[in-house]
Formats: sequence, structure tokens, C-alpha cells
Amino acid sequence: METLLPLLSVVIPAYNVPAYLRQAVGSVADAPQTEVIVVDDRSTDATGRIADELAETHATVTVIRPEHNGGLGKARNLGLAHATGDYVLFLDGDDYFVPGALEAIQEVIAEHHPDIIQFGYARLYPNGNAEEGVKRAPLQIEGTFVAKDQPEIYEVLNVAWNKAYRREFLAETGLQFPVGYYEDIPWTYPVLSQASSIVGVDRALYMYRQRGAGSILRSTDRRHLEILDQFERLMSELDRLGVEGDERAHIFTCAFRNIATLLTTQQQRIPAEERSRFYDRAKAAVKKHAPSGWTPPTEGDKAQALHWIWTSRYPVFRAQVEAREAYHVARKQPQRALGLAKRLGRVGYHHRRAYDVLRRTAAIDDNLVVFEALWGMSPRLNCLAIAREIQRTHPDKRIMWLVKPTEVPGVPEGVDYAVRDTHKYYRALATAKHVFVDANPPTWWRKRDGQVLTQLFHGTPLKYMGVEERGKTPAWRDALLRRCAQWDYAVASNSYSSEVWKHSYPVRCEMLEVGYPRNDVLVNADDEAKSAARTALGIDPDARVFLYAPTFRDGGMGAAAGLDLRALQQNLEADDVFLVRGHYFHGRQASIPGQGQILDMSAHPAVEDLYAAADVLITDYSSVMFDFANLRRPIIVFPYDWELYSQVRGTYFDITVDAPGEVVWTTAELADALATRRYESDENRARLEKFADIFTDFETGHAARDIVARVVDGAELPAREHGPVPVLRSWSMDRSS
Repeated sequence: METLLPLLSVVIPAYNVPAYLRQAVGSVADAPQTEVIVVDDRSTDATGRIADELAETHATVTVIRPEHNGGLGKARNLGLAHATGDYVLFLDGDDYFVPGALEAIQEVIAEHHPDIIQFGYARLYPNGNAEEGVKRAPLQIEGTFVAKDQPEIYEVLNVAWNKAYRREFLAETGLQFPVGYYEDIPWTYPVLSQASSIVGVDRALYMYRQRGAGSILRSTDRRHLEILDQFERLMSELDRLGVEGDERAHIFTCAFRNIATLLTTQQQRIPAEERSRFYDRAKAAVKKHAPSGWTPPTEGDKAQALHWIWTSRYPVFRAQVEAREAYHVARKQPQRALGLAKRLGRVGYHHRRAYDVLRRTAAIDDNLVVFEALWGMSPRLNCLAIAREIQRTHPDKRIMWLVKPTEVPGVPEGVDYAVRDTHKYYRALATAKHVFVDANPPTWWRKRDGQVLTQLFHGTPLKYMGVEERGKTPAWRDALLRRCAQWDYAVASNSYSSEVWKHSYPVRCEMLEVGYPRNDVLVNADDEAKSAARTALGIDPDARVFLYAPTFRDGGMGAAAGLDLRALQQNLEADDVFLVRGHYFHGRQASIPGQGQILDMSAHPAVEDLYAAADVLITDYSSVMFDFANLRRPIIVFPYDWELYSQVRGTYFDITVDAPGEVVWTTAELADALATRRYESDENRARLEKFADIFTDFETGHAARDIVARVVDGAELPAREHGPVPVLRSWSMDRSS
């Protein structure tokens, strides 16, 4: 059988980036039709070991090494020489692509098949803030273009990593990365000039990490003088490629501007004793290579600096720069008090004190409904089900989601949201009539008279919760109870949970014993729902689908801990699909192969889709088992570290005794259970039915409807008749730690 070559090759040069390499590789390793080439440039720390581990984990990842450390340019060249994809991308080892980035690039390839795709990026700061690049207009051009007709493309950040290149096109140009700093200068401008078709993507697909230390851009080093060597190489490449006329003049201006930056706003990169000599060399180089008739621009970025360098000797240039700096300082002096007031105003506007003011002065908005899922995640779970029901029944209501900055990309288009710690966020919490959460609001939030807070929860408790959590101080429990005392309503999915919530969160509120809104789709699921879920996930309708969804562990272990996925994969049948769903605290799982029959679905936002698609659930202590029981499909418990987990966390019952089905302790036992289909035995079917009777007794398929009717409309719900429920054999009332 002919082996298909990948569509994309991602080259990742890596030198001493152990803290970031997993994220870099993880952002691309599971993308379809993609190979990942990590070039370990003879790192002196754990980077090489991590790279090898990632290659063992991901079949798409290959690690190569030069004989000696050669720098970024040589590492990129080495990776490019090993690439086999139709297109090549470069990813620095401390950066990463956003989810869906490579798929977006593949869509452009399918439509246009250009020589170059240039896409947006965002600078990612240590505090979590992200700022998109300012030069975006060239990326907004529709269709294909060439740089000669759209010269502004040369003004977008001149780096290698914000582009995807057709590999055969690169071979035709003969371009290679040079050695030394600023290796992108003699690469980016020539490669753009030679492209017969360019397509822009005005989306921040690449996260450019701004490191406080370890970046060459924050160093004072003689190697920054190498920018002049790269300028000379650029001019030679333009000669070789025959780039002339207005296009050459535009490239020359852009390259001159790079040099001017080092002489002005970034002069601290050049050692003080070298600045005069560097200036003279720079001036000689630009004079030598200036196109005939070229004169400095009169406007635009660095226009004044270009004019000074072009016309002045170094002492005059320094005097001009210093005079301009002094002018700006003097100009700011009279405005200092005003500027301080403005800064304080901006801080106050986006400060929590704004909430304190708003909750005392702003009117409550009866039409505003606020949701926060899992401490600021994108819309999902019980909150999302309630939001959809309110949209259906109360179209006049305005729905807003409270999200962390990192979750903004996951908010669907057209959905209103407020980012944590912004003025909009504080105003929403101060003025919303209804607040729905599945964890808890911030510790500083205080419910106003007239506001309604509903606790939806996000699971069924096996481990100790609330005031019963082990290892917590009395002060911690007091603070928790102050927050929980604000609940007006809390939701229970079964009679077991209703009991647990009442003693783990002993506060006065109305318990809505109606089931979980997110489980309505499971209660109402049929064969068509399974088929639709598989189609959406790209899974064969006739496949046997397993879903492995372990819980979070305090040690931070990922979903593959305790389970040998590679050994298991060897025992799967040809048409089996094994989905892995890591806990949301972990995110995408770097330790999962992510190809073949084993698929990492940790980043998939709707776990309900995975439930619907699966034939069998495999879990340890995760609350997913209680939700999945609504489907009455087999469940396998894999409690490989039960003794430790139950001692550390404490549990309300023993899941190995009151199991919903087969219990296995090792990878080999799990493989055997899957091969023999022992999970379908009469004994295990009986276990499942008992388990479902206990943990789904409130689930009716219309929990969202009932909650909205009670909380939003104030309707009285029919009294629930608590029928007989099977008894847990291992129920534990011992809360001692």
C-alpha cells in the first residue's frame, strides 16, 4: 500500500526550552496530515530528554540532532531538509499554535494552494495578556496576491514562523537560513518577493511568547552587531534573485528600519562601547546598498531616525536622539498629574473597587443572566444547557458568560462574554438579576438584594466535597460557607447527591431535585443521536468506541497515567476506536499518541458528544460514570491507585464494591476485558442497572426546563416522590481524616 505523505511539516528548533517544549509539540502533534520534526540543537538541559519522550508518545513526532550546536538558522535548515510535507511551517520551541490553527491553514491550502500563507500572531506575556500584531491590513486582502503589488506585506513582522511555505517553492528559491542573530532578515524579504501567490489569514494562529529572560531580544550582546551581516546577505540575495525597482526600494527601507530600531529604541542591546562604531558601519552599509535615487521617507515608522542616520555623523545623531527624548520628557512634565489621574482612573475602571461602587449605585438589570462554568471556562455543561433553555423560552433575556482570558478563543462567535477582571466583568456581577455557576463565584462577590444565585454543580460526588474535604483548616471552611450561604438554589441529579450536598455544603437553600440539565440529551438519546455524534467526531458508525475518562489527581498526572496506551493499542481490534478524555484541569494530553485508534479528545468542549458516541465507558473515579449511566451502556472501572486515592481524598463509598460494571486493575486486565467483551456479561449488566437506579433516579430528560421554570419564572415544581432506591453496600459515613 502506498504511504501518503503529510500535508504539513512543522519544524521545531529547540535549544534549552524544557519549560515550553511540551506545549509547542502538543499544539501540533495531533493535527491531521501533519508531521512534526523537533531539532534538538544539542541542548544542555532536559530539553533533549523531553523531546525523545514526546517522540515516543506521538507517532507524528521525530527528533533529529546536529553534530554540534549550530544556532537557530542551522537548526531550521536541518529540519527543512528532513521535511516531507507539501508545506512547511517553523515553530520556535518556546511558542505554540492555537487550537485549530493548522486546520485553518489546511483549509487555505485546499482552496488556493499558494506559495505562502501568512497568518496573524499574538504576543503572549507572562501575566497571561495577549496582544495581536499591529500590522494586520495586508492579512485582510481577499484571495491571492504578490508582494510586488501589495508591498505592505513586507512591513508585517519579518520572521519565519508566521508563514506556511510550499516546500517545492522553497526548493526553487534556493534560500537557506544563515548563521547568527537576525537570521530572518535575509530569509523573509527574499522569500516573499519570489512567491507567485500569497494568501493572508487575519487570525492570531501563533502565540509568540514574550519571555522575561532567556530571549536574545532582551540581551546586551555584541552578537546584535550581526544585523549588519544579515543586511549584507539580504542585499546579495536580492541581487541573486533579480529583485529591482520599487519593490527593492521598499525592502531596503524595511531592512534599514530594522537597523534604525537598534540605534534608537533598542539601543540597549548594543554594548555602549560599540555604539559609535556600529553607527558608522551601519551608515556605510545603507549608503552602499541604497537603490539609485532613494531618499528617506518623510513619514511612517522610524522616518525621523532614518533621516538622521542618512544625513548625520554619530555625535549629531546622538544629540538629536537625546534632544527628542528630553523634549518628550519635558512635554510630559505639566501633564504628569493629569496622566497620573488618568492612569488611576483606568486602574479603577478595571479594578475590583469598581464592583464595590457598582453594587451600591447601579440598578439591577432584570434581563441580564450571567453564567460562569468551571471557574471561567468557555460555555459548557450544566450552564450551557440552562443558557440554551433560557434562550429558547426567554428570548428577551441577555445572556453573558464570565471567562478567563485564555478561554476567549473557545467562546462561540456571537456569544456575549466578559473577561475576568475587566470593568464589564465587574458590572455584570454587580447588576445581573440571575447568576448561574457550577463551582462558586469569586470569594469577594456579595449577592445583592434582588439577585438570584443558582448552584448547578458539575458532577456527582464520589470523593469528599465541601466542608468534608480533607486537609482543610477551619478558616478555609468558614470562608467556603460564607460563599455557599449566598446560594438561593442548588441542583441535585440523584437522591444520593441530594444527601451529600446537604451535609458537605450545610447552608440554607432550595434543593432542586430535577436532574442535571447537561444530561437531558443523554436521557433522550437514541440510535440517531449516537450516529450523529460519531459523524460529527469523524468516527466510523460501525466502530466499537471506548471512552476513557479518568478524574483529576492532585499530583497533576495526565490522563495516560496508570494506563499503558501503547500496550493497549496492540490489543484493540481493527475497527476499535479508543477516545481519551483528560480532566479539564489538564487540557490537551501530551502523553497520548493522538493518532491511529487512540484519539485525545481532551480539548473537545462538549463531553456529551463523547458520551453519545461511545459504546463503553472506562473510568476510575470520575463523575462521568454517573452521567454515562443514563445511557445504560457498559461501564468499566479501572481504579489502579484506589488505595492511595481513597486515603488521600476520602470517598463516600467504595467504587470497587459498588461498581457499575467490570472492575480491572491493570492494563493487561483491561485489554482482556475488551477483547473478551466481559463487560457485557449478565453479572455486569445487573451491576449497571443497580448503579443507574441509584444515580439517575432524578433524571427525567427535562431538568433544564424545570430549573428555568422554578428559578426564572418562579413556578412551583411538583413535589418529588422519593421511591425506593437500591442501597450502596459500601456507603461510608466516616468523615475522619
